[in-house]
Amino acid sequence: MSAVAQLDRLARLWGLFVFTVLLMGLVLPVAADLDSAVSLYKSGKLDDAIEELRTIVSSDRQDAKAREWLGFLLLKKSDYSGALAALKEAVALKADGPDIRCNLGMAYFGLGQYQNAAAEFEKALKMRPGWADCLDNLGTTFLRLGQVDRAIDAYRKAVAIAPRDQQMRNNLALALQEAGRLDEAISEFRKALAIAPQNSEILTNLGWALKSKADYRSARDAFIKAIASDPKNYRAHVGLAEVYGAMGELDRAASTYEAVVRLKPDDIVSRYNLGVTYMKSSQFSKAADAFSAVVKAAPDDADALAHLGWCQFKCGQIDEAIKTLRSAIEKDPKLTAGWVNLANVLTAKGDQTEAIRAWEKVVSLSPKNTSARLNLASLLLMQNRNEDALAEYRKVAELDPKSADAQFGMGVALSRLGKRDQAIACYKKAIELNPKMAAAYNNLGVELEKENKLEEAREQYIRALKVDPNNGEARRNLERYEELKKVRNSSPG
Repeated sequence: MSAVAQLDRLARLWGLFVFTVLLMGLVLPVAADLDSAVSLYKSGKLDDAIEELRTIVSSDRQDAKAREWLGFLLLKKSDYSGALAALKEAVALKADGPDIRCNLGMAYFGLGQYQNAAAEFEKALKMRPGWADCLDNLGTTFLRLGQVDRAIDAYRKAVAIAPRDQQMRNNLALALQEAGRLDEAISEFRKALAIAPQNSEILTNLGWALKSKADYRSARDAFIKAIASDPKNYRAHVGLAEVYGAMGELDRAASTYEAVVRLKPDDIVSRYNLGVTYMKSSQFSKAADAFSAVVKAAPDDADALAHLGWCQFKCGQIDEAIKTLRSAIEKDPKLTAGWVNLANVLTAKGDQTEAIRAWEKVVSLSPKNTSARLNLASLLLMQNRNEDALAEYRKVAELDPKSADAQFGMGVALSRLGKRDQAIACYKKAIELNPKMAAAYNNLGVELEKENKLEEAREQYIRALKVDPNNGEARRNLERYEELKKVRNSSPG
C-alpha cells in the first residue's frame, strides 16, 4: 500500500488509454425500414433505437446495414460483446469500409483483444490513410500491447495530421513519458496546453511528468492550475500532496491529502500517506487517526498497523501500542519495520527480555542492520550477558569499521570479562573514531587507573569533561582522584 511509489505511474496511466475517437458518424445509406431507429438515435433515445434495430435484425438475416448500425450503437453503450457480434455479422454479409473496421477495432479493444483491435485499426487506415482519430486509437492499442515505440509513431502521425488536437498531443506526451523520454513528454504537454491552457487533465499530466524530473516547483504550479480549473480533480490533488511532501512543506501536504480523502473517502493509499505526513511533522495523534482509518478499511494492512502502533506509543499508549504492533507482525511475520517498532517500545517499557527477543528477530530479518545490533548488544550488557554482547558489537565493527559505538561497547564488555588491555585498545579506537565521545575518555581513564597509571587516568577524565562539562561520572572520578591525591600528599613519609 505504502508503495505509493507506484502511484505516479498509475496516475499517468489512468488518463492514457482512452479513445479520442468519438465513433465516426457512420455515414451510411439508410433504408426505409431503418428510418425509425436512426431517428430515435438522433433524438437521443439510444435504448429505443437499439431495440428497434434488434427487431429489424431478427426479422431480416441479410440486412448488413442494420447490423452495422446496431454494432455502432452497442459500442456507445459499451456493450463490446454485442457490438462485436453485430459488426462481424455485417462483415460476413459483405459490409466493409474504414468505419466498420474502426468500430470492430473498438469492440476488440473493449474486450481486451488488443492484437485483433490493432489489426482492424490498421485495415481501416489502409482504406482511409491519414485518418488522425484512427491513428490515435491505434497508438492507444499499441500501448496496451506494450509496444511503446509503435504507439509513439502512431501518435506522431496523428498529431501531424491534426496539430491542433490537444488530446492527441496529450496522448503522445503520455506515451513519451511511458518510454522515459520526459523532456519530450513535457514539451508535448506544453504544446497541448498552448491549445487548451485550462485543460485540467493535461495540466495534471504535466505536473506528474515534472514531478518525475524532481522539478517540484513547476509541478506544484501545474497541479495548482489544474485544481483551479477543476476543483474535484483527484489526480491533481494527489500529485500536489506528494509534491508538497517532497518539498518538505508538511502542513500543506497534510491539508492536501485531507482534500484528497474528502474527494475519495475510500482512498486508503492517500489516508496512509496522510498518516505518514503527520508522523513526519510529529503530529502523532492525527497520524494515529489516519492509520486507524486505514486499518478499519483494510484490517490486514500490516504496514498501517506498524505505523499505528508507533503513533500510539508516541501518544503514551504503550500497552495499546504493543498490542497493535504484535497484530502487525502476526499479519506479516517478516515485516522488519513492525519488529523494529515493537523492539523500541518494549525497550522503552523496560521489558528487557521481550525487547531482546524482538531485536534478535530484527537482526535475523536484517543481518546488516547495525542499529538493531547495537540496541541488542546494549540490552545484553544490561543483563550481564557480556559474551553475547561482545559478539554483537564485534559484528557491528565488521559491518561498520567506523562505528565508535561498536568499539565503545566492545570496551565495556571486555572490561567486564577482565580483558583490560583489549578494553583499553577499544576505548582508544572509539576516541579515534569519535573524539567527542566523553564516555570513552571516562572509561579509558577508569581502566588506566586500574593499572595504577594515575596521571594518565586523570588526563582522560579532564578530556571527558572538556568534551562534555556535564558528564557527571567523569566529574566524580576526577574529584575522587583529586581527593585521593590530597590524602596521599598529606600522609607522613
